[in-house]
Amino acid sequence: MNKKDFKDYNTEVMLQILKNANVSLLEAESVKDEEKIKFIKEEIIPKYEKLYLALRELDIRDKSDEEIKTFRETVDKIASTNNLTEEYIKKCIAIREELKGKSGAEVTKRMFEYTLKNFKKKKGILLEKMNVLLKEEAQLEADLKECIQYDAEMEISGKIVDVREKKRDLKEIIDANEKEIEKITNDINSKWKYEIYGTISRDELKKTVEGE
Repeated sequence: MNKKDFKDYNTEVMLQILKNANVSLLEAESVKDEEKIKFIKEEIIPKYEKLYLALRELDIRDKSDEEIKTFRETVDKIASTNNLTEEYIKKCIAIREELKGKSGAEVTKRMFEYTLKNFKKKKGILLEKMNVLLKEEAQLEADLKECIQYDAEMEISGKIVDVREKKRDLKEIIDANEKEIEKITNDINSKWKYEIYGTISRDELKKTVEGE
């Protein structure tokens, strides 16, 4: 088996497992099966994501025939445990190659990138708002230090409280936005989150999404 075939087979096995895990996760989320959700997120996906990334980067040029054979046997066992036949995996590889450039994977990746761009744009706007509040707070604090009348002091103190409440609320929004940025960035970097759609066409994916 040449390097490309070896890599294609190994990664396709992991992609199909991850694809099935993702489907199971969506089903579990739809019925709010918290125990199953936790198991898939903490046990199944991390395990096979790690294997996918490792096998994707594996270079067999310096591996002996015996080592390559061992790698293949290990992947075969994993495939068998997950009810994936060699014939099925090879069929998936062929479909993925045929749909390259027009599959659901490219569409999903672009969607991730577009969404990430929007969240980053939103982050910039939110940080600008926070900067305005910080400047306003600093000015009020300076005014308070210079204040000599009780009524004016109370008025400024009230304004400071209002600004700090706005800062707290805005920080919650900024933190939530940052979590989304981290999540989508991870989805893009992990690759499998969009590559699992590489065996269906753009139109099929569109119909599936619209059907939901």
